[in-house]
Amino acid sequence: MTFLDKGLTQVDVDIGILILNLTGELVEVSAQYLDLTGFEKEDVLGKTIDEIDNCLAKKILSNKSDIFGHYHSILTRKDGSNFPVKVCYFRQQTQESSQILLFIQECNYVELAKTSIIEKIFDHTNEAIIVTDNKGFIQTVNRSFSEVTGYTEKEVVGKTPAILNSGKQDKYFYKKFWKEIINQGAWQGEIWNKRKSGEVYPEWLNISSIRDENGQISNYICQFTDITNRKKSEEELHFHAYHDSLTSLPNRHLLFEKLKNLCLLNQEQPTYFAVLFCDLDRFKMINDSLGHDVGDELLKSVANRLETKLRDNDIIARTGGDEFIVVIEGEKSLKNLDKICLQILSLFEQSFQTKYGEFKTSISIGVSQFPADSKDVRELISFADVAMYKIKKSGGNHYSFFDVKEKSLIQQRLELESEISQAIEKDQFEVWYQPQINTETYEVYGVECLIRWNHPEQGLISPDLFIPIAEANGSIKELGYFVLKTACHQLRQWRINNVFTGVMAINVSLRQFERNDLLGQVKKTLTDEMLPAESIELEVTESLFSENNNYHTPILFALREMGIKVAIDDFGTGYSSLQRLKSLPIDNVKIDKCFVDNIEHSPEDVAIVMATILLSKTFKVDVIAEGIETQEQANKLSDLGCFNQQGYLYSRPIRADDFEIWLADFTLNNKDRKTLEVVNNS
Repeated sequence: MTFLDKGLTQVDVDIGILILNLTGELVEVSAQYLDLTGFEKEDVLGKTIDEIDNCLAKKILSNKSDIFGHYHSILTRKDGSNFPVKVCYFRQQTQESSQILLFIQECNYVELAKTSIIEKIFDHTNEAIIVTDNKGFIQTVNRSFSEVTGYTEKEVVGKTPAILNSGKQDKYFYKKFWKEIINQGAWQGEIWNKRKSGEVYPEWLNISSIRDENGQISNYICQFTDITNRKKSEEELHFHAYHDSLTSLPNRHLLFEKLKNLCLLNQEQPTYFAVLFCDLDRFKMINDSLGHDVGDELLKSVANRLETKLRDNDIIARTGGDEFIVVIEGEKSLKNLDKICLQILSLFEQSFQTKYGEFKTSISIGVSQFPADSKDVRELISFADVAMYKIKKSGGNHYSFFDVKEKSLIQQRLELESEISQAIEKDQFEVWYQPQINTETYEVYGVECLIRWNHPEQGLISPDLFIPIAEANGSIKELGYFVLKTACHQLRQWRINNVFTGVMAINVSLRQFERNDLLGQVKKTLTDEMLPAESIELEVTESLFSENNNYHTPILFALREMGIKVAIDDFGTGYSSLQRLKSLPIDNVKIDKCFVDNIEHSPEDVAIVMATILLSKTFKVDVIAEGIETQEQANKLSDLGCFNQQGYLYSRPIRADDFEIWLADFTLNNKDRKTLEVVNNS
């Protein structure tokens, strides 16, 4: 029995069979094929396949390496009519020769159209596709598979997808992987595979199981996409989110994550580490005098030296400005912290090379330890910061360990920082008022408003404690606006009731000038309260007049043009100069308390006050002294020509109701004095 006769007994009677030699010549044909086409045997034997169907010829003869395949085509009958067919072919090796078997079955045009679309999708989709049998052996792959992996279809057919295994996933991964496919019929996720070249790459893989009419798995379809570029973008985004853009060191976010992980590790086994808060000495001078570009290059050079000299398991992060935090791990290392700090200090003995030249700088280091000082990350950093500032105050270029005795004060600051936002919402802040007196007329010509925090548990909290916290976390903007609105509303009430019609002095933080919020807030408040602009005076600190803050000057001019008065608070302690005093829109200068405290006995303080009074007259601005506590100080200032005064001698800051009572008493007590002076002057 010939092979064809054997085949005919095993296949459906509507399937035609052709046998070709390797040149494509028909050497045998079945009766079923002749029935399908209407040809006689003599008509087809000896012909080549391209004479019967050029499409078939291209599919079969052009892919000589393919062992089997399937496709759709259209054949022509003897009467000239066309009909669609499904074709499956196999290459067979016999003892005598090699041959190609074609199994041809008629189908309808709808099926052909659907299959044609599916084949196009299979061949042209950007997703790589693998079709396996129910044992996992590859039956076919598409073009994208070869493009992604580098393997041809011939190289993988009959093998399993394990050929792509990168070794990055262990046996436990694949055990769970197959369990999910069997139980749920599908799996998807990220996996690492290996190309033919040996390159390991990430892909997003979807696997689905195909079941036959009996509900048994017949095939698996694997679709995957090379996500190398996406992973690279994600990694870049992650890097930028967790690293400093200037030095590429870990930033504050990554530092906190690493420290939190170390703290969690302590739950499993004893863990020891130290936080070293490092701050460059006199960096601001370099940055301000030579420019930010020079400062940035110095910071990069410092970061590079620190990173290369520290151990691999140590952590170094740049947390902002000229601040670096180093984390030293290990109980043994903590016993040698003095030596480690000295080694870090020694790194600054040599100059730093930058493209702008050589620069010499030093560093101040504050140290806190886990778990000895605290088990809380935020506390550890705050404690190290406190220790560092001690060194800064003593001249820098050294190190200091946190003193546990100061822990309660730091903890209070941390608690207040977390409570300050809620305190604003719960109306725990109050505005108090301190009078400003003219000692020539004995009139209360002005009032300075001051914020107070009436804590429900701790009582009144000193502004010296919570104002720096509000400045640091940005809540000072909200507090400043609250003071502005409250003070202006109170002034309106006093003006309506003819209690007080003078000037309300309101302190303004440098942070309130950011984003140009202040100008709009002042305009709105004055409009809402129907107050004249000249009825308020904004007190700003001298830091606003540093060269770095020139961009705030237009706001000051805009406020001044509205009619609002501007005063320099704490004059003589910071950035003021004759040139700045001359060029800026200033109406009032406040002499700081430090020049008032010893004015009776200090010729230097007297000279400074006299010079300030002379300057104020020269530039036609008013002057007021604050912090007056004794009558002797008040008399001395009046003798020098400073008649506007403020301080505890006259009144502490008090609530609005108490101020009204105080003002009535002050006015009554000084009524006779003013009358007497009028009589004497006449």
